[in-house]
Amino acid sequence: MGDSDGLTDSEIRRVVREELSRAGRSVLSTVFWTVLAVFAALVGLQAIQASLYAIGLVSVVLAAAGSLVVGSSVYLLYLLYWA
Repeated sequence: MGDSDGLTDSEIRRVVREELSRAGRSVLSTVFWTVLAVFAALVGLQAIQASLYAIGLVSVVLAAAGSLVVGSSVYLLYLLYWA
């Protein structure tokens, strides 16, 4: 760091503390949304499984809802890790 930056040691420490705090929140947020997406995917799979044992329109509704939930969860995981 050159003298032309004009930053004092206390300003640099403050910026580093703020960025570490932001990075920590980002990691916690990613972990939270990952756990939530995996849990939702399992619930969606369970709804699809329940649709196999249901009769009539209930079966179709459960399968559609389960597929929607699983698809949404997979999309959320995609956005978290690959987009």
